[in-house]
Amino acid sequence: MLKEIKTCSNCILDEKINGVIIGDDGICNYCKKHKPFTPHGESKLLKIFKKAQNKKRHYDALVPLSGGKDSTYVLYLAVKKYKLNVLTYTYDNGFMSDFAKKNIEATQNKLGVDHIWVKHDPNLIKELYRTALLHSGEICGICGVGIERSMLKVSEAWKIPLILLGHTPTEANSFTSENIYDQNRIKAIFAQSNNINKQMLKRFLVYLNLDFINTYFYTKTGRFGKKIHILYYIDIPSEKEIGNILKNEMDWSGPEGSEYTRHFDCIAEPFTNYIRDKRFGSSRRIPQLSNLIRYNEISRDEAIRISEDDAKKNLPENYEKVMSILNLTDDDIENIGNIPANVFSDKRSTSNIIFTKVRSLLKKTEH
Repeated sequence: MLKEIKTCSNCILDEKINGVIIGDDGICNYCKKHKPFTPHGESKLLKIFKKAQNKKRHYDALVPLSGGKDSTYVLYLAVKKYKLNVLTYTYDNGFMSDFAKKNIEATQNKLGVDHIWVKHDPNLIKELYRTALLHSGEICGICGVGIERSMLKVSEAWKIPLILLGHTPTEANSFTSENIYDQNRIKAIFAQSNNINKQMLKRFLVYLNLDFINTYFYTKTGRFGKKIHILYYIDIPSEKEIGNILKNEMDWSGPEGSEYTRHFDCIAEPFTNYIRDKRFGSSRRIPQLSNLIRYNEISRDEAIRISEDDAKKNLPENYEKVMSILNLTDDDIENIGNIPANVFSDKRSTSNIIFTKVRSLLKKTEH
């Protein structure tokens, strides 16, 4: 007799997801340990901004702008509320949606900010994505590293003291132990392709031997801008309210039904969720919706409805387009779906592992 798969009665996580434990009371371990988020405090944020402004640089802050909700809201706050002199930049990952491009243009026109596009050779980035997908089962780590490296380079080139990021508490819990941003792991994955040489790798990574330790050192010494998760310092509106603010004041727009959807700026995001579901039995969508339930931004019934609507789709939006761009076959997808979790984990950077452990210990002693 098959064991019944239990689903949390508070959120919509189920026992198929690795690490989820549902007690006899029907509540999962993530709901039990959840605590309402307490912002670090706007006064601390203002001190950070004042220190940056006192440096009298050409720009006070760099805002990576994807055209999505969170990054646009961060830019809105930086310019409209905190009166910072901002440079924005966009990393074109080759999968940008039309919504994202229109929002970036509208934002520039509305705020009058300077903006830089960063874009790799299309053939290079496609080869990197394809290799990563075929051998490791995901491409989001490649995009994330590309964003970070170009972000650091722009901040270094313009001597910008701060980098303002749009991460929020509701984005926590990815439910994978894969260290997809580890540079040594990425190099090992790329080594599987005869089409990627050291020069191509250098063009992509920018800093060929960067790890967590020297990134920390370069930030402390002012070579790189200091990353600030601005939305962790202040009380922020709900996802839906942020969308309304941007639509009314920034000429921003999102696709229909995007009130509770992140990353519609990337047409490959539904595809990557589909692949993740094939590999792990769940996508990011369920944890994201469950986080929104815990933060009282959405009801459980509404989350179930959204999840059920997702399940009705045989294939994700833009599936065939992404398949064509990356030159993938149905057999490729079948093989990718069978790639086990934590593949290439033995190739992780030792310095990154040490730094992560030390930082974790230091954070515990701060409380």
